[in-house]
Amino acid sequence: MRPSNLVWAMQPLRTSIVRSTPTSSPAHIYSAISTPFRRLNSTTATPTENQPSPAPSTPSVEPLSLRRYPYALKTGTVVSVGRMDRTVRVAHRHTIWDKHIHKTYPKVTMYLVADPRNSLREGDVIEFASGYPKTRNVHYVVERIVGPFGEAIEDRPAVMTREEREAERVAKTTAKLERREARRAEKGESQSSGPRQHVGRIRRLIQERVGAQ
Repeated sequence: MRPSNLVWAMQPLRTSIVRSTPTSSPAHIYSAISTPFRRLNSTTATPTENQPSPAPSTPSVEPLSLRRYPYALKTGTVVSVGRMDRTVRVAHRHTIWDKHIHKTYPKVTMYLVADPRNSLREGDVIEFASGYPKTRNVHYVVERIVGPFGEAIEDRPAVMTREEREAERVAKTTAKLERREARRAEKGESQSSGPRQHVGRIRRLIQERVGAQ
């Protein structure tokens, strides 16, 4: 190692160097150096007889874990209402890129969008989101009405928010698990310790490999 590099390696870190000022004194430098140590000692709590002992923490109930679906927002126009219960057909206008001639073209794609409260009317401009697997063909749900057509929004059932949908989903899943446990109890089978939590594919593979070891 070069002598200059050896000298730099022997130097302390910049954060630990106390920069002296023209008005600094040895006592001031000592107080600046010992301040972090005093703060460290002050933050460490020592058990004393006068201090009350902390109350024992009660185990919190683990909430029901459901799968979270990623979603993306789209805008479209409702073109068909009433043919399906709580489901409408929405036309989403967008552009596609032709990689052969390097040009964009307009395109209209039809989506089946879930309307939990039948709040939509034909002609409404809405914003809908993906990640809502209602059935095999319905994977979208209405988020809000951008531009109503015909009937006013105040005269219709309110559109469900994402929090309300999640709460309804948790309630349905909890009721389903309770019915399953009741059937197991009637048959005399051993009940499970609690509601089954969702485990993803990658996590399940990791648990299987770690358990096999």
